Amino acid sequence: MKQEKLLTWYQTMLKIRQFELLVEAYNEDRKIYGTSHLYIGQEAVATGIISLLDSQDLVLSTHRNHGHAIAKGVATEAMFAEIFGKENGTNGGRAGSMLISDLSLGFIGGNGIVGGNFPLALGLAQAIRMDKRDQRVVCFSGDGAVNQGTFYESLNLARVWNLPIVFVIENNRYAMSTPSSEVTSGTLQSRAESMDIPYFQVDGQNIFAVTDTFKLAIRTLKSGPAILEAHTYRFKGHSRSDKNENYRHLTEREGVADPLDILKTNLIKKGVALDEIEQSEAGIQQELKEQAERVYASLDTGGRGCQVEN
Repeated sequence: MKQEKLLTWYQTMLKIRQFELLVEAYNEDRKIYGTSHLYIGQEAVATGIISLLDSQDLVLSTHRNHGHAIAKGVATEAMFAEIFGKENGTNGGRAGSMLISDLSLGFIGGNGIVGGNFPLALGLAQAIRMDKRDQRVVCFSGDGAVNQGTFYESLNLARVWNLPIVFVIENNRYAMSTPSSEVTSGTLQSRAESMDIPYFQVDGQNIFAVTDTFKLAIRTLKSGPAILEAHTYRFKGHSRSDKNENYRHLTEREGVADPLDILKTNLIKKGVALDEIEQSEAGIQQELKEQAERVYASLDTGGRGCQVEN
């Protein structure tokens, strides 16, 4: 694999990581209205999958949508503006952190309702099929959402109508603070098999595994939907009100690989100079820092749409 592609992956993952760290910092200073849900630790899933999509393909996300948005090419400065409630945000400052979208890029957006994006993906894919357009739909969700009724209803019709959807389930082990293992019966694979839907699973911390597996999943779309379960881990809490202190063991994080470290190690093995990597890191960090400061300091306050704490 060419160094250029690996470096592009790394830059995207690093941009997601640094963006989220800045959001976290502004949240801690109470400079952001409403809540936010960080994607730190899961960067390889969004980056790997979306890097294989065509520009016209459609992506639907969740309340934890910043990583998917950045991987799809949404401008980070406009995202900062949206989160700060500015009029020049992606949605005029009225959607906030959970509902960022950019239809011009095929990023249909986040969704504040757990499982609310499944029927939307279904409708979009049905429209694609009816109009005979050459597009695919990727619908991201978490492991908690697979216990929502909308998941089963959407899977059923996606299979009946043979729609071009990949349902990507980012299994980070927890539905908010509840271990998914305590509230989920059986496996996602068995559910997929019961509806005759191709199922794939992958180590979501390894971008090489993610891309290899997603290639297999999208090959099935000519004949109908697929499910890809990415086993991953969120390094931060569910939202800004959650510090991970009451429900996760202190040693749990130690056994989880950092997706950026995996890719960085591979870059070095491929001959990319450490200085080049560090320059890229510093450049992205500085660019995002300046964007956030510039947007926050701007006088326009936009709509500051209401967000509830979650």
